[in-house]
Amino acid sequence: MELISFALIAVIILLYSLQTLFCTLYTKRYPGRDDLASPVFCILEAAFIVAVTWARNGFRFQPSPLTLLFGALNALVLWGYNNSLMAVGKRGSYAFFNMTLLYGAILVPMVYSGLFLHEGTTPLQWVGVGLMLISFLLMNWEGKSAQRPQKGYYLFCALLFLCNGLYSVFLKMQSLASEGESSEMVMLTFGLMGAVALLQLIAKEKGATLRAFRQNAQSLPPLIACLLSAALAINGLVYILPRVNTVVLYTMENGGVLLLSTLYAVMLFHEKLLPRKAAGVLIAVVSITLLSL
Repeated sequence: MELISFALIAVIILLYSLQTLFCTLYTKRYPGRDDLASPVFCILEAAFIVAVTWARNGFRFQPSPLTLLFGALNALVLWGYNNSLMAVGKRGSYAFFNMTLLYGAILVPMVYSGLFLHEGTTPLQWVGVGLMLISFLLMNWEGKSAQRPQKGYYLFCALLFLCNGLYSVFLKMQSLASEGESSEMVMLTFGLMGAVALLQLIAKEKGATLRAFRQNAQSLPPLIACLLSAALAINGLVYILPRVNTVVLYTMENGGVLLLSTLYAVMLFHEKLLPRKAAGVLIAVVSITLLSL
């Protein structure tokens, strides 16, 4: 892999990990009802990403029919992902569904790449992919819940697996079909998803929708940091997508984000780095090294 591509992927990983970190902090500090934090964040994220991407694109929005199709499909997938994530979190183990969505982000694009793209993945890189899948298992093992999952849990886990993978596939498909319209793809994906989230919020809050957007001095800084990280990360991702092997990119991205998120949890939230998770961290480092070759 070229040094400049590796450096850009590293920046994207850092940005996505910061998005996850600041989103966690924002959710904890959101001043409104707990069930409104997610739709409010989705709407604000969509509006900010669309605005930043539109400005970066010279205030142009000229999607082709194919980009319109892929954007609408990806907005639907992103909406399904967000709703499945909220539903599954109330029904069973966090560790299992987190591992499920991570596997989806790698295995679904891997199938797409193998069937349609025939990209040149080296034997060492395939070893790296396998090691990363093992590291996901180890890093989530300690969070296994002995509690019996509620009805529908595994169905929503399957939807997370599929949605997370299809999101990555549709981004790649559009980048290959109309590379010059990556900004339009981002605007369509997040704009349509934000519109659906707004309709959901209106249905929940009815006449008090605007009140749900109120922030305070504790929630505003992580919200702003999260929005900035998200906007920069997605624009960086769609820029590099046509230039890098699909399997390698998504394995490095998801593994790198999980690795950094684990380190943040240890350093900032004083979580214990238990033996299996520590082994998973080491394996992830080895995997990223092999994938970068």
